[in-house]
Amino acid sequence: MKKIVSIITIALALALTGCSSMNVAAKVGPKEITLKEFQSQIDTILSERKSVDTSQMQLETGETLSRSHLSYLIANLIIESIGEDQKIAVSKADIDAYRSEILTNIGGEANLSSVLVNAAIPTTNLEDVLRRDLIIRKLTENEKAKGSDDATISESIKKLVSDKATALKVVVNPRYGKWDGTSLSVVAAEPAGDAVKTK
Repeated sequence: MKKIVSIITIALALALTGCSSMNVAAKVGPKEITLKEFQSQIDTILSERKSVDTSQMQLETGETLSRSHLSYLIANLIIESIGEDQKIAVSKADIDAYRSEILTNIGGEANLSSVLVNAAIPTTNLEDVLRRDLIIRKLTENEKAKGSDDATISESIKKLVSDKATALKVVVNPRYGKWDGTSLSVVAAEPAGDAVKTK
């Protein structure tokens, strides 16, 4: 009987997390970030560090890197959803032009790998990052057109992201931590506290 109760308790806990599937790292509304996709990106980040000089970089590792990268992926999906709500279109031409702009700012293609490694962004995600940034840029331009100053724009976009995250019900696989609606990031789960005691 105790075993049955234990199984039911575990099943309920998994159902409440919303990530009952062992193949999901996080859910953002109807969209899922699979464990396979997530681990592949972490592996790419770590692999690409070997191709550049990282001696002067302060790079995240372990659980910190996992939480940070999962936060980044979740943020991308939230901002993408906001872009869809506001009918913000980002074309391939927009992305190509923005990429050229960035390459100019960082001193050319030769420096791109180092910049991405330092930012913990796998090269496979570059287009997603550019699309996200362009959506934010267009949101900013829309606010400026209303006469808002920089501080107001920053707060307005942060509220927009926070409200959308709440509406989408972001859920994180407990193995990585939990979603914090205040910092809009994945944070470490609460420690066991008094539940575990040492003699």
